[in-house]
Amino acid sequence: MSSLDAARDGRRWPVRFLQISLTVTALLMFGQAVLAGLFMGGAHSAFAWHREMATVTGIALMIAIVAAVLATRLGRAPRWLIGATVGLLALMSLQAFAGFRSLAALHVPLGVIVILVAVALAVWAWRPRPPAERSVASRQSLEPVRSGR
Repeated sequence: MSSLDAARDGRRWPVRFLQISLTVTALLMFGQAVLAGLFMGGAHSAFAWHREMATVTGIALMIAIVAAVLATRLGRAPRWLIGATVGLLALMSLQAFAGFRSLAALHVPLGVIVILVAVALAVWAWRPRPPAERSVASRQSLEPVRSGR
């Protein structure tokens, strides 16, 4: 089925929802790092923004989990995507715990890991995929032609 056919029968919107939600989540997480850097650099007002943005980022990630479920069920995305987004939420929860306990030695490295995973998922969501028909046709064209003898 071509991507045009998928768009016609409504299977494209879950993938687009996933792409957008993962991208927004990754951008918010990057914003968290910027705010943390401002706070550590002496802009103490950035701490309140960092704390509030953590809540918004968590909500965005929960929306991305819903998008992953929909993309898996309706858009034929791989099942591991649900586990990856839920795992990211678990890491983010651990990071929030470390932040509220002022465990900077754990909070900062977890922040780096969380951002890297979020960016990797967003990049994966936007990578081009060949239509299923094209990949089947290319596999068939690679098979040797057999004579009828």
